[in-house]
Amino acid sequence: MVIKMIMIDNRLKVCADMVSGNGIVCDVGTDHAYLPAYLIENNICDYAIASDINEGPLKFAQQTLIKYNCKNKIQLIKSDGLKNIPSENVSDVVIAGMGGETIAEIISGTQWLKSGVNLVLQPMTRAGYLRKWLYNNGFEIAEEKAVIQDRFIYTAIRAFYSGYKFNIGKVTEIAGRINIETDAGMKYCQNQLSKINNIAMGLSKAGKTEDSQEYQRIAERLTIMMEGKMNLVSEIYTYIDSFAPFSTQEKWDNSGLLTGSMNKKVSKVLVTLDITNEVADEAAEIGAELIIAHHPVIFKPLYSLSENEPSCKLLKSGISAICIHTPYDVAEGGMSDILMNLVGFEKSEGILEITGQRNKSYGFGTIGVASQEYMADALAEKLKNILGCTIVRYTDGGKPIKKAAFCTGSGGNLIEAALNQGADAYITSEVKHDQWLLAKQRGISVFDCGHFHTENIGMIRLCKMLAADFSNIEFVMSEVNKDPVKYVL
Repeated sequence: MVIKMIMIDNRLKVCADMVSGNGIVCDVGTDHAYLPAYLIENNICDYAIASDINEGPLKFAQQTLIKYNCKNKIQLIKSDGLKNIPSENVSDVVIAGMGGETIAEIISGTQWLKSGVNLVLQPMTRAGYLRKWLYNNGFEIAEEKAVIQDRFIYTAIRAFYSGYKFNIGKVTEIAGRINIETDAGMKYCQNQLSKINNIAMGLSKAGKTEDSQEYQRIAERLTIMMEGKMNLVSEIYTYIDSFAPFSTQEKWDNSGLLTGSMNKKVSKVLVTLDITNEVADEAAEIGAELIIAHHPVIFKPLYSLSENEPSCKLLKSGISAICIHTPYDVAEGGMSDILMNLVGFEKSEGILEITGQRNKSYGFGTIGVASQEYMADALAEKLKNILGCTIVRYTDGGKPIKKAAFCTGSGGNLIEAALNQGADAYITSEVKHDQWLLAKQRGISVFDCGHFHTENIGMIRLCKMLAADFSNIEFVMSEVNKDPVKYVL
């Protein structure tokens, strides 16, 4: 008896290598069901679902299952995307051989993909669109590989839902997070670089000088990555300044480059909420050249210096520090927006407090609307789970919560502003006794989730955002910077 061994092309082989095998694998748009049959034959998974929108491919798929003796381990389902797919025990979803827009559309209509499912995506076209869509909608790209198939170079993406939404830069959108140490990866990036240079040239000939210069800068960034060159602190500073302008900081704040040099080369960055002595030591131990923190390491005027001060430790170790305090607080998509998105509210109109600069584009706090109503106790539990709080202090306003105000950090003084915006609830921290009484009297639910927990999520998101756009730099979240408050339960 001749045992038939199934063969798959390079594209599908790369996809197969990205499958976790922790449960059922669903192959969307399966065609002949070659991929699920390969997964079963090679013991990558024990059971699979093969789906397609048309009957024809499913008939071919049936023949494949018979030929390779796996019809008892693969279920065939006619389905438009994932609409008819049972979600129970599905660990991996593979969507290969479609356009980037189609893949995004299939993902967008499937809520259960947000529950830890490993996504393996192989766009034939518009990979840049798919990358941007994933990050914009709370999905994180964990891995990306280039693959050569015949005369063409494609990309395969492994992604999962993290809840952190952000915009990516043009370099990441165009070239992705491809491993350039492989021949296919380098060729992919070379192709993308050629396209970028052609666009820049075309824009220049059309007299669109500024647009052309922008694409030239994108080409320079990609070239630095491809050549393995190190970025400078100044490049990261400029990147942060593009979405959280340091010029928007409050007069009492001290954000910016607070230690070190703009010209320092960077290969590793430590991201943290606070710069403590322990964090300074951590940065030195892991070999970080730069720390990015929310709270300024130098805040109040210094009248004396001790070698045990965190700022002195950084100077002695030659570590630069960028602190992004109020610019990140008031930026569109900043701290409060991050908290709002993670809790599952969609941004509405309104800023709780316009900054001292009286610029209506910037301010503290934001307003969000939920797709469902929450009672106060249920929302408190959700906040505790999402933020990892030890406790959540709250007062019950006595009515369902649909519209909520959010302000990270010390925001107890903005309860009145939340009321003026018509909010049913206010999520913040550091609420004082008289403010609790006001909330109770005025019938608004208020939640105090702690300063550390409402703001650390913003730094986690920033770490992910930087890692996505500077693939040649290692970004690490601090492990020693934790909530300084202890609780007795």
